Amino acid sequence: MPINQIFKRLWLRQEDDSAGYHLLGGESDHIEKGEDEETVASDIEFNALPIDTKTFRKKIIFWTWLRVLNVLLPSFLHTSTPKAEQKILRPTAWLDGLRGVAALFVVLHHMSLIWFSWDIHNGWTSWNDHLIQLPIIRLIVSGPPNVMIFFVISGYALSYKPLGLIRSGQHLKMYQGLASSIFRRHPRLFIPAVVICAPAPVIAYFGGYSPEGMPGAAIRPMNPPRFKTIWGQFGNYIDTIMPLSDVYSPNGLNWIYSDSLWTLPIEFKSSLVVFTMLLALSRCTTRARVVTTLCVAFYSFWYFHWGELLFVGGMLVVELSLRSRRSASAGELELHGADVDVDVRAKRSTLVWAMPLKSRAFRRLCGIVALLIVLFILSMPEQGRGAASSYGFKILAGIIPAHFHASGAADYFWQPLAAIFLVLVIDNAPFLQGIFTTRLAQYLGRVSFALYLVHMLILHSLGFWLGKYFLQLTGSRPYWRYGTGVSLAAVIVGCIIIWAADLGSRLIDANSRLMAKGVYTKSS
Repeated sequence: MPINQIFKRLWLRQEDDSAGYHLLGGESDHIEKGEDEETVASDIEFNALPIDTKTFRKKIIFWTWLRVLNVLLPSFLHTSTPKAEQKILRPTAWLDGLRGVAALFVVLHHMSLIWFSWDIHNGWTSWNDHLIQLPIIRLIVSGPPNVMIFFVISGYALSYKPLGLIRSGQHLKMYQGLASSIFRRHPRLFIPAVVICAPAPVIAYFGGYSPEGMPGAAIRPMNPPRFKTIWGQFGNYIDTIMPLSDVYSPNGLNWIYSDSLWTLPIEFKSSLVVFTMLLALSRCTTRARVVTTLCVAFYSFWYFHWGELLFVGGMLVVELSLRSRRSASAGELELHGADVDVDVRAKRSTLVWAMPLKSRAFRRLCGIVALLIVLFILSMPEQGRGAASSYGFKILAGIIPAHFHASGAADYFWQPLAAIFLVLVIDNAPFLQGIFTTRLAQYLGRVSFALYLVHMLILHSLGFWLGKYFLQLTGSRPYWRYGTGVSLAAVIVGCIIIWAADLGSRLIDANSRLMAKGVYTKSS
């Protein structure tokens, strides 16, 4: 069909849907359906219309570019966003919000490393220290605690549905879902990483990484090797990313194109541990399953397998969550006059703290106190950053067993435990979950994985260049001038990171999930 007729048909379809033409199907399809007369009539109508072909081409090109620009806009600026926000949130939607907030704090952590010294990550030892060094507040720029929260959330998310099916006796459905999850886990983690980080070798080839860091900054920029051709650069990219996605990798790998991706092999390996435990314990009683899971968690804790500990810890939180919901349902039945064991009623009535726990205000107070305690422990500085001499952490540092100090794993004693209990506290306090079901937190949760993948290559290229540029304008003395210049760079780089994460989440991360699901469906 001539190109001018295609443009004319598209334009008339836009003006009047009733006169449209189905371009996705060939003309033979219409003839087979008995629509040959309609096609001929429409051709006659098109030929009879005095339409300027150039005008149609310009309008079609205009609308095409407009749609492309609409795709490139962040999702919160799309016209379809309000309808999506009207959807009812899932009971576990707060996990997405918590993950999004933790991802944002990881980005801020890496921003602090490229623009500031290690001093702001030291513990609070005197009133001359920075405000950001205070307990709990320091979590905003702390990386490891937020990564640990990631892992607990992942363990929770992977085991929530299977454990629910096990408890309800739907074992066949659980096996089918578990098989699908295992099949899709590797592509789910590594395909977005490979594609979203693909601009990194291009940046390296054109010299986009700054050869020198900021004066006094904690770290220097990434400096991948430069090759003479772009194909050689991408060849090096593929060679270095293969060990990153190695399913048998014993530990994380500091990848030269984005060293924050060292967590992916650990996350994949820990996921397989959770899947194996779900399968192995699916026919056990609840008590036997919980006891075995506790033993695996303790083993992982004592021998410094902190990734597996956090994933299995998320699994334990799910067990407690499902048990508490079951108890709450039994309590509702009791209130409605249902038959309940008399001994259980007697035991409940004898509890001294039964009446206070019925008070909504008291429960909220307990939830807030527990949250503050857990956040305080989670914000414990590293041993090399003055944990033993920091206010509030001296006692905690002294409790760490010598076994952990001797193995250089003292930093993995309190923080993993605190990360698990943080998710447990929020899971049992619905009023705290509201913080993470806000529109901003949910948006950050949707783009969290892409945000984690893309931020390093932008920070170590554009972040360094903009930091130096604004410091030339503002100066670095006194200190407020340095802070002003860094703040200007942070605003611009932050907006670009959010935009890139939004784009990567919609175009790459979401499609990789669909692709993995489609491959599994066709293979099964």
